[in-house]
Amino acid sequence: MHDDLLALVRGCYGAVRVRDLELTRTQRRHIAALVEAGELTAHEHGVISIPGTDRALVLARIHGGLLTCQAAMRHYGLPVAREREQIHIVVPGSGRFSALGREILHPDRNQPRPSPTSFPVQPLAEALARFLRCHVQDDSPLIALDAALYDERVTAEQVRALLCGPGSARALARLERASDRARSPLETLARMDLEAAGLSFEDGVDIEGVGEVDLVVEGWIVVELDGYTYHCDEHQFALDRWRDRQLIARGYLPLRFTRKEVYAHQVVPDVSKVLGRWGSARRGCGGGPRSAGE
Repeated sequence: MHDDLLALVRGCYGAVRVRDLELTRTQRRHIAALVEAGELTAHEHGVISIPGTDRALVLARIHGGLLTCQAAMRHYGLPVAREREQIHIVVPGSGRFSALGREILHPDRNQPRPSPTSFPVQPLAEALARFLRCHVQDDSPLIALDAALYDERVTAEQVRALLCGPGSARALARLERASDRARSPLETLARMDLEAAGLSFEDGVDIEGVGEVDLVVEGWIVVELDGYTYHCDEHQFALDRWRDRQLIARGYLPLRFTRKEVYAHQVVPDVSKVLGRWGSARRGCGGGPRSAGE
């Protein structure tokens, strides 16, 4: 019976509220024995788990809710800005229990209690809508949304249809800033910085003879963002330099930034220096903004 009960808990993704299993008295005694033996871990409010089960999942079971915001993005493999994750859970009604630690609870009267045999996470579009409405101050929601749009996992219209209630104005403003052309978090972060600085730019621009570049600022400065994963080998290094030469031959000025420089918000200062030094000269000789196909 012990093995059967352990398999039952594993079938609930490793954590479940005991009462949701509808056990007999004998089975409950076996559960207690498994806890005493260390083969199961007992948590608050009658939740048990396989040792080592992710704390976010355990908290979702304790509160009878679904993971959302950053925790949901992690489940779906979408990027966020902050390295340190905060666990957000949408809970049915007004929420029966208080937070046990630093988790954030989002009460929702329309949220039914999840099945114990389903993974406790909101559907992606709903989780993104909740994330956009959330009070987080960084660009994590936009980074995740850009990635989901680029991968065609959701559409902006699907997310927009879910934006109602508190925080919707903030969410709609964020949604308007989203792009389905951002191929990495670096592009989203750089785009947000350029936007905040009031600079004119296009993202995901296809330039004839070169291919797609990350950003074109003020029509002639090409900003390329070099994440280590895709720019560390000799072939890619040589290709990047070839692309730079092709861009210069076509009248563009390429500027490359590393991941560390993007996160340090170095893009705008360096672009601004170039504009300050050469921008007026380009305008004076008719070298203003140009289209990517010129």
